[in-house]
Amino acid sequence: MIYKFTADVIVLFHFLWIIFMIIGFITTLCGFIWKKNFEFFIFRTLHLFGILYVSFLIILGKYCPLTVMENALRSQYDPNMVYPGSFIIHYVELLVYPNVPSAYIIIPTIFISVFSIVMYIVKPPLKIKKIFNIYGRRS
Repeated sequence: MIYKFTADVIVLFHFLWIIFMIIGFITTLCGFIWKKNFEFFIFRTLHLFGILYVSFLIILGKYCPLTVMENALRSQYDPNMVYPGSFIIHYVELLVYPNVPSAYIIIPTIFISVFSIVMYIVKPPLKIKKIFNIYGRRS
C-alpha cells in the first residue's frame, strides 16, 4: 500500500511541476503587460532551469525521473499498474487527448523552452541586471 501511496504522491508532484511550468510561461507572456512579472527572480530562474531540464530530457529521448520512480513504485505494488512511456503522454491521453502523438507535447515544450531562454536574456530580472551592471562598471 505504501508503494501505491508514494507513487500517487509522485504523480501529484509531477502534475504540480507541469502546472508550474505552464504558469511560468504564462507569467512571462503577461510580463509584456505587467512589467513587474519580469522581476520575479527566483520564480523565473527556477522556471528557466526547469524548462531547460525538461527540454534536455526530451532531446535526449529520456523519461523524467519522476515517471521512472512512479513506475518502479507501481510495479512494486501491482505490476499491472505500470504504463509504458512518458508520464505526460500517459495522463494527457487518458484525460484529454486520446491517441495524441508525442509531438503534440514535444513541440510546445521546445517552444516554451526557447521562449523562456530568449525572454530571460532580453528581459532579465532586475537582480540579474544589477549583477551585470556591477561587473560592467569594473571593467
